[in-house]
Amino acid sequence: MPLVEMTDAPEAEPSAAFAVLKQKLELDFSFSPQSVKGKTTIEIQPQDKNLRVLQLNCRQLNITAVRVDGYSLKLQGPDADCYYSDLYKRLSLYPGTGIHQHHFMKARLQRHTAGLELELEINIPKFVEIRPMNAEDAARNADVVAQGMSFDGEMYNPIRVEIEYGLENPRDALHFVGVEDGDSRYPHVFTRNSPFPGIASCLFPCVDDGMTKCVFDVSIRYPRTLGDVHSKARTSAASSQSTIQAEDSPKADSVMSDVDDDPAELSAEEKALEMSVICSGELTDDISDPADSTRRTASFTCATPVLPQHIGIAIGPFEHVDLSEYRDTLDDERLGSNAIRVHAFCLPGKADEVRNSAMILARTLDSFTERYQSYPFEKAYKLAFVEDLDCDVAHAASFSICSSRLLFPESVWEPLEATTRTLIHAVASQWIGVNVTPQRPSDHWVIVGGSWFMTELYLRDLFGRNDHRFRLKIMTDKILQLDVRRPSLFILGEYLSVDPGEAEFMALKAPLVLSILHNRLVKQSGKNGVDRCLYRLLFNARNEKLPNASISTDGFLDICEKVGHQKLDTFFNQWIYGSGCPTFECHPVFNKKKQVIQLTIKQTQADPMMRQEERALGADEFLREAKEKANGFRPSSEWPAFVGPMTIRIHEADGTPYEHIVDINSSTVKVEIPYNTKYKRLKKNRRDKERQALARGMDATGDAQDDPVFYMLGDLFQSEEEATEWKISEWSPEDEARMDQEFYEWIRVDADFEWICRANINDMPAYMYVSQLQQDKDVIAQAESLQWLALKEGHPLLSSILVKTLMDNRYFHGVRTMAADVIALSAKENLNWIGLFHLKKAFQELFCLAGSPMTRSNDFSDRSSYIIQCAIPKAIAKIKGPDGRAPMGVKRFLLDVMRYNDNRGNDYSDDHYLATLMSCLAQSLTATKKSAVDHDPTLELNEEAEQFEFKRKALEELSRHQRLDEWIPTYQNVYTTTALDCAFMLMKNKSSPLRASEFLQYTRIGNANNVRLKAWDCLINLGMIRNDLIISLMMNDIQSDPSPAFRASLIRRFNTALGQVATGDEFQPDTSDTPANGSLVIEQEDALPNREAQMARRKLDGALRALKAELSGNETLKNALQKALYSTTTSARDVAELLEICGIFYVPSSKLEITLKLPRYWNVRNNGNGKLTFYRSGNYRHKPRLSLKAHLKPPLPPSAVPPIQTNNLLDSGVPLPAATPDEKSAVPKVKLKFKPKDSAPATPAAIAVPTIENPVPAVVPQVQPSILPPKPPTSSPAPAPAAPAEPKRPKIHPPKPASASPALSSTPVAAPIPTPTPPPTVPRIEPPASMARTKKQKSKIVVLKISPEKLATLRPHNQRLNPKKRKAEAEGNNGERALKQMMNRGVL
Repeated sequence: MPLVEMTDAPEAEPSAAFAVLKQKLELDFSFSPQSVKGKTTIEIQPQDKNLRVLQLNCRQLNITAVRVDGYSLKLQGPDADCYYSDLYKRLSLYPGTGIHQHHFMKARLQRHTAGLELELEINIPKFVEIRPMNAEDAARNADVVAQGMSFDGEMYNPIRVEIEYGLENPRDALHFVGVEDGDSRYPHVFTRNSPFPGIASCLFPCVDDGMTKCVFDVSIRYPRTLGDVHSKARTSAASSQSTIQAEDSPKADSVMSDVDDDPAELSAEEKALEMSVICSGELTDDISDPADSTRRTASFTCATPVLPQHIGIAIGPFEHVDLSEYRDTLDDERLGSNAIRVHAFCLPGKADEVRNSAMILARTLDSFTERYQSYPFEKAYKLAFVEDLDCDVAHAASFSICSSRLLFPESVWEPLEATTRTLIHAVASQWIGVNVTPQRPSDHWVIVGGSWFMTELYLRDLFGRNDHRFRLKIMTDKILQLDVRRPSLFILGEYLSVDPGEAEFMALKAPLVLSILHNRLVKQSGKNGVDRCLYRLLFNARNEKLPNASISTDGFLDICEKVGHQKLDTFFNQWIYGSGCPTFECHPVFNKKKQVIQLTIKQTQADPMMRQEERALGADEFLREAKEKANGFRPSSEWPAFVGPMTIRIHEADGTPYEHIVDINSSTVKVEIPYNTKYKRLKKNRRDKERQALARGMDATGDAQDDPVFYMLGDLFQSEEEATEWKISEWSPEDEARMDQEFYEWIRVDADFEWICRANINDMPAYMYVSQLQQDKDVIAQAESLQWLALKEGHPLLSSILVKTLMDNRYFHGVRTMAADVIALSAKENLNWIGLFHLKKAFQELFCLAGSPMTRSNDFSDRSSYIIQCAIPKAIAKIKGPDGRAPMGVKRFLLDVMRYNDNRGNDYSDDHYLATLMSCLAQSLTATKKSAVDHDPTLELNEEAEQFEFKRKALEELSRHQRLDEWIPTYQNVYTTTALDCAFMLMKNKSSPLRASEFLQYTRIGNANNVRLKAWDCLINLGMIRNDLIISLMMNDIQSDPSPAFRASLIRRFNTALGQVATGDEFQPDTSDTPANGSLVIEQEDALPNREAQMARRKLDGALRALKAELSGNETLKNALQKALYSTTTSARDVAELLEICGIFYVPSSKLEITLKLPRYWNVRNNGNGKLTFYRSGNYRHKPRLSLKAHLKPPLPPSAVPPIQTNNLLDSGVPLPAATPDEKSAVPKVKLKFKPKDSAPATPAAIAVPTIENPVPAVVPQVQPSILPPKPPTSSPAPAPAAPAEPKRPKIHPPKPASASPALSSTPVAAPIPTPTPPPTVPRIEPPASMARTKKQKSKIVVLKISPEKLATLRPHNQRLNPKKRKAEAEGNNGERALKQMMNRGVL
């Protein structure tokens, strides 16, 4: 019998200590219906002889049996041995509650997340003894030895706990794909593993606290073929004999007709596809089920202790790809049997994409094994690519569950870097993340930073040093932008489950902090960096020097100090326990007298006078900061002065770089750096010699063998012909004279990347940044120069220098891309469009036929060249004229490139390249000035017609590619998503009319998830969140969509939409009609936005107030949120997100509104032959007989005579159960059958009248034992004389809720009797069961004992007893008078 869930679980109390030695899982998966029958066996090692209670984690499971050492436990009743509180049974609003009671759900969810609420408690039976075990027996116990337990104290014999359970329609932990109606994907199921505890207990009972590790044995029963997945549940005897098969399971697919048992219409070949199961651990057995030929059973064992959250399972018709074949032959021979096998599994038809995407992983495993420690698990590593995964990779022991979004064919370049980085991180997580885990949530940064640092270090060897350094530069710039009002890395671990953005920020900052720590350690020790620290960490975990293989922040600090041989307390206090990043203002001055460079370095992040204006709150960050505030985080207003060593590199006049290490020990540091070069005209002399040599047509390096060697990039177009052809500008004589007077070429601050900082060098002229761009080999230095030049006004000289950078293929492709963007700044009309000329000239030189603007056939074999081919059109599309429009030359260029694109003979797809051109073409149609969008009366008629005709052609080209994607789908529907972006861009710029229906059609179920999300992005960015229909549609998708990945992504977009409303960044449609004739438009001053209100929105408190003021009264949003909280599809993470939103809008109210229906009077009809029919009348009682004050008076003293009990249903005033809709239409009738029987007179004390309790608290008036209307109660009743105590009357309890609802109740009232004469024989009544509130219940016969004399006085059945005529008929009808007396005495 299933275990009954507790309605209100008590808080979990720490029980006696015990350890989990081993856990065995037996799981039987069924696709139709989506269910799992499971059995788990847990071997527990007691650590206290007084252990009597076991507390486990268990959620969304239906427990059917529990046994402890073979003894079955009682699951129900007041003396039950098990207590179970299912979080998912209570993960919704209670009936009768509303949106204002959301805080009860939030508190309940927080208690479960924090482990403060009891989930599953098992009482150990008294006859199960905790017996001591000697050390010899413990040493022989393999499970105890595997756990690494010591035998210093007293040990006890293990206890075996067996739990059988069922799981249907899981909301967490498991996800089924391809089994819903209309889902044509291949059916498969997988676990949704999480780095945080709480998910594993949704699949099997366990100790899911993030700290308890044990070994696992897993047995999985699954369908044999794809055809068996859709077959209906068998009802044969063989299936009924199975111990795991459900006895009363319904048909597998009840919506299918009896003619066709295959709902998916699979072909014979598809039906024969073999199902595969992939699981954590090593496969030990895979056999056919002897009881059912359509089922197989696979067994796995994981000998390394792991957390329950790291047990991963995937079942489906997977294709196997052996990635070990991509290992080098020499490595394979060298490793021999120690080589780790790499197995990848994917859905049919994607094997080639797996080979192209993950071919590097075998070499990655070999590299990590040699550099750090041996592989911590068995001799195999597995990957499974599945659909609808809500993250890129879910990490499990020796197994990674990856999203199919990561796969890409060999003809596509774009996902290469991101997919490779993600998959390499999945491999690194096997060492740090699965094997080594955080000791506390605040230590999670060590795991995230360590695994990503291993990834970045390997990518440096794979992609090169320039790619590694350039990616670090991009990450640093992003950190400087995001690390404002953020928790520190140490504190951030406590908030990782609050918002997905927290984990993303940690994954960005943690490896960057370890990178600067690595550079500092290597610089001081010479060789030992963070990689050696990670080696020591993994070494300690492997040799059991790290307890439970869990690392803490203090433990990692100790390892780093021992490896680096230096104290790192200051570093950890600043970068781990502190938040924010420093900003340096540097002022170099050359002291000619001392021959030194005086450098002043000042930190301005702590100076309120020099600190930049605080960054405004963004729409993407609003809800994250609101959640942090709701969970108790307050950003620190103290900005510390960062300290540590910093490398200053000065390139002096001879080109030699001189490095100087400066100790930053305060907010302001002044240092004097010696100057080493005696002659500052060396470079000028060399430049003059080169020019003279080129003028004579000689070798420019022949006469300068003895001069210093300069490293020079961008030294193109030196001849006069090339300079004239490319319109190259040179430095003016005045600039060259100033350059000759400088004592150094340029200065770099933090040249070795030892800080995450923003450094500004004041008073350094532009030609020094140009020298840094052309002569510094570091890509970070080149990127810094381009960032500084991008802040300057466009100039022909600047464009000339940057076009050389663009055309020089010795530069890293990221630097060349940045140069193209900066060139576009010089494309201005006052500069004769020199930037546009250089960009078009570069594109024609690189990608067009010689001497022709016609593009060559595409050749994307060179990835760097392909990136530049995409970057130049992007830069050209940004060019605008003085009127805010793109010049016609820009538009024609982009349209021609798109039209005449030729991909014949190219081995690579041009889908992404054409998508880039589509975006550029749409951008050229937009205008940066509002007046330019409308009709411009200054345009000539021909020019206006030309603009209109071009726009028509451009829109047709965009629409053609969008339609093409519907017939020949591109990779991830890139044409459709780009077309939606283009339509949004034009609508937002008001270049095309606003049509929300253009996006709504793509939000429907049936489209690809990325297309649906892109459509929602466009609707949200167009300000459609204020539309009630859009709100209803979005919330409906959130609460009902079966894909967890889509729901999570849509919730994030909903959060962004709320942030746009809160911060005022939402799009405002232009509802005013601008006159086309250019007439004057007068705008009212009152229509201008309130600046004070806009400034208040820049901060969190003001944004919260604005959001509440604008949307808290929206009834559509309120009803949609309330409906979503009743959903049974959303996961716990989704519910938590919705509750955070409710906490912003609605004030919690701790109340419960109860609606009670008015009671109805009962009537009785005499059917003759001793039968009466009781039924509810249509008369309602609208107010109680007595007031509440009278009812609450103290009880009366006992009377001298025992009171007569009454059950007068007509006059007692007892509130009766309200009629249900079914009862209103068809009133249930109760028939009572009278049997004549002589009975002896009974005393009033012997009369047994049933009293049925009413569970609904209500004001029950006192009953008057009279048929006359009751009199109002007196304020001071006279006390009655004393009387003997009344014997206890038998109390009849109401039926259980499972059978019927509670019935009526009556309140006896003492009334004096004038004579002590015994009353006549009173029949004994058994209460009719049909009085209970049940729907459409048949009439029942109730036996009533009555004397023949009384039976003769009853009214015939054809006459109706009308209460209104009771008084008139009482005088002349003896039978009616007798019936009333019986009713007064409680008989009826």
